[in-house]
Amino acid sequence: TIPLLSAAPMLGSLAIFEEAGIGAIRAKSLAMTDWLIAHIEGSGLLEPPFGYRIGTPREHARRGGHVAVEHDDAANIAQALRSRGIVVDFRPPDVIRIAPVALYTRYADLWHTVEALREIVETGEHQRIAATGLVT
Repeated sequence: TIPLLSAAPMLGSLAIFEEAGIGAIRAKSLAMTDWLIAHIEGSGLLEPPFGYRIGTPREHARRGGHVAVEHDDAANIAQALRSRGIVVDFRPPDVIRIAPVALYTRYADLWHTVEALREIVETGEHQRIAATGLVT
C-alpha cells in the first residue's frame, strides 16, 4: 500500500489523462515522434559530417513515445543537450532517447532540439566534452 500523501499527486495526474483521453495522447505522441524523425532526416543530420542515425521503427505499432537517435559520440552529445536544458536519456553504447511528452512538449521544443543536434556537431561541442569532461 502506498502512503496516502504519495497517492494524492498520482490521482491528480490520472484526472488529466482521463480528461485528455489516452487515444488523443497517443495520437499526439505519434505525431510528435513522426515530426521529430522527419525533421532529423530532412535537415541533413543523417549525412556526413553529422553522422546521426534513427534507431526507432517508423511503424506506429512498433514505436513507443520516444525517438532513438544514434551517434558514435552519443554520450557526449547527450551531455551537451542536457547542458542546454534539453532533457534526454543516454543508453549505451550509442543511443540518445528523445521523448516528447504529448501533454506539454511543444513543436517549438522539438525544433530547438533538432537545431541543437546540428549545432553540437557543427561547433565540436561534443568533442570538447570528450576531451575535458566539461561543457564550454
